[in-house]
Amino acid sequence: MSDNKNLRSVIAENPLLILFLGACPAMGATTSVLGALGMGAALLAVMLLSGIVIAALRKAIPDCARIPAYLIIIAGFVSIVQMLMNAFLPEIYQMLGIYIAVAAVDLVVFANAEDGAEGGIGAAVKGAVKTGLCFIFVVVVVAFFREVLGSASFAGKDIAALTNYRIPALTKAPGGFIVYSFVAAVVSSLFGKKAEGTGAACAAAGIGCCDCCNCKKEVDE
Repeated sequence: MSDNKNLRSVIAENPLLILFLGACPAMGATTSVLGALGMGAALLAVMLLSGIVIAALRKAIPDCARIPAYLIIIAGFVSIVQMLMNAFLPEIYQMLGIYIAVAAVDLVVFANAEDGAEGGIGAAVKGAVKTGLCFIFVVVVVAFFREVLGSASFAGKDIAALTNYRIPALTKAPGGFIVYSFVAAVVSSLFGKKAEGTGAACAAAGIGCCDCCNCKKEVDE
């Protein structure tokens, strides 16, 4: 029972699938499996490093300067990751382009930073690993279908048997939204509960929610 709850916490309540936070890089970096792995690894590294630093400095950062401080710290680690990828993984860096920089203002990263500020280094590391691994899983699954069905290739290697059956639309932006939506729907049907909705999802993700009656009712339940 405990394992099922942990699995559900990692996948079904992940903000990427419930609140669609971080959907921009998930869309832009999923035309290839290698690009998706690179984006996922970059986001995991940024969340882990920025979360640790923010958790360590949480008492020294005043509330009035919290958001600017988070932004500076996260942007600094994004720049470091960009330079390292450009130096050691230039092909993947070219695949991702501007989407690595988008991680500097990604709400998934900010949510993890908030967890670290409130719960300390342990909470920051735990949240970064859980959210980061789920992000990698989702973008790789989306990229798998988009690349195999849209480009008739896998990790850059052509699949001759599918060459005449490609669906080029899947490599475009609309195809990304379609595949991403299907993945989210499948995860929701497998792990979600009918009684849960926006309010419960917001509470689980630690993002906050509006004060509407439905949200209050869901959170109370």
